[in-house]
Amino acid sequence: MGFPDGNETGTFLALDMGGTNLRVCEIELLEEKGEFDITQSKYRLPEELKTGKADELWEYIADCVQQFVEYHHPDEELPKIPLGFTFSYPCSQDYVDNGVLQRWTKGFDIEGVEGHDVVPQFEAALKKRVRPAIPLSYISPTHITPPANCP
Repeated sequence: MGFPDGNETGTFLALDMGGTNLRVCEIELLEEKGEFDITQSKYRLPEELKTGKADELWEYIADCVQQFVEYHHPDEELPKIPLGFTFSYPCSQDYVDNGVLQRWTKGFDIEGVEGHDVVPQFEAALKKRVRPAIPLSYISPTHITPPANCP
């Protein structure tokens, strides 16, 4: 796989977890270079999640992905959809599918996440929550700039 050149096509999911909201976006890169369609939903992160248990946080996020896909693709059997995850917290990243949380910010203080790779924790919740007909590929857990229309 090479660097992007603007000729990419296909459908991708983007997940952006900030301090207040979680955004789930579906981006379809069209045949015409640089053209795309985007569908997005915003979910509020409940305050109690910010100091709750790690499993509760990841399961809530996985539930939001599930709700988004079911709402926008009811009764469809979907192909594998790559998922990019913007986890807007200080992480060290050695690989594209790895992100070790250095410390919580933005009012979060959840045990069992700092100093650990967030990817397997999130993937475990996705496997439990997202219906089997929606296979997801994981791209990256840390700071990715979301598309212009997915603020």
